[in-house]
Amino acid sequence: MKKVAVINRTNLKNYGSVLQCYALCKSISDMGYDSEIIWVTGNVSKNFDFRPVKIISSLFKLITHPSLWKSTFKTVKEVNAIVISEEIMEKYDEFVSQEITQTLYSQKELREKAKSDEYYKFVCGSDQIWCSTTLYVDPLMYLQFAPKEKRIAYAPSIGRDFIPNYNRRIMKKFISEIPSVSIREEVGRELIKSLIDKDVPVVVDPTLLIAKENWDFLKRKYETERKYILCYFLDIPSKNTQHRIAKTAKEKGLTIVALYNQLRICEEEDCNILYLSAGPREFLGLIEDAEMVITDSYHGMLFSIIYQKKFWSIERAYTIYDQSSRQRSLLTQVNLMDRYLIDSVTTEIFDDSIIDYSKVDIKIKEFQQNSLIYLRNSLES
Repeated sequence: MKKVAVINRTNLKNYGSVLQCYALCKSISDMGYDSEIIWVTGNVSKNFDFRPVKIISSLFKLITHPSLWKSTFKTVKEVNAIVISEEIMEKYDEFVSQEITQTLYSQKELREKAKSDEYYKFVCGSDQIWCSTTLYVDPLMYLQFAPKEKRIAYAPSIGRDFIPNYNRRIMKKFISEIPSVSIREEVGRELIKSLIDKDVPVVVDPTLLIAKENWDFLKRKYETERKYILCYFLDIPSKNTQHRIAKTAKEKGLTIVALYNQLRICEEEDCNILYLSAGPREFLGLIEDAEMVITDSYHGMLFSIIYQKKFWSIERAYTIYDQSSRQRSLLTQVNLMDRYLIDSVTTEIFDDSIIDYSKVDIKIKEFQQNSLIYLRNSLES
């Protein structure tokens, strides 16, 4: 059985990051290959990507581009504001050790393995591995260590709606050296076109490649009889959004289950709130059992669609860079842009109108099949 390596990190404590790694490996295995995640040794952090080469390169970028200090400081501050408990970290680590095969190599070993016959292909993807505003354009995420004929990019996201001048040259070089390139969003396709003058296909996030039954097998239920709204925000939602959540919960007699960020406004309005320590398995179970999902997370939105939930996708505009193009791209493709909300002054409750998932499924399946064809053809070429 030919072995295919997926290049990505599994130590980030983010539901989407971990679950899309699982899904891409599973999709490749279902095509008859032996798949695994590979990464490099030398990370000085258990839960973040703090490799010495990355730190040094990032500092050099800051020195040569001092205008980036402000945005970098704000990003670091926002990351540090999210406190992840030891219990949650353990659940992530348990999931990765039980469900994802991965091997760590030194840089030298990785180059040697890539040149040998041990690995048939190398796939970079998915998620924001090609983030255009990064201080460090990571050669690993562009498969620079591997022979060109072995390189495949499946659904990487640029994560922004622009590429700054300080990263354009290196990103152009790295992307142009990958024979099989796909992207996750329409905006990303336009940006790649501007870089390398090549049309590349837009494919689905790996989490949409596999059947719902696979996720059912992995999920873990929280034993609760309470009906609830699941709130999963990567950034602290605005006061207005929290007021609407509180009003919705009260009018419908629902508990609020919150992941990651605390909802102080909802607390002040005396809502019944549960802050749960959920790992990837519990995350899946909580989405399936929710009466409604309100989220600014791309993958929170995707799993709401997978489990056919009533959901609202909130514009993620609280950080220094707009990251909402990911949400809009997918929602446009499946005709669900009416579920996307830009924060406003309205105090209306989040209505629980029914979504016609029979029509959504038709579009998702077509998109999924085209994406699987791309992945299979790329592996076989």
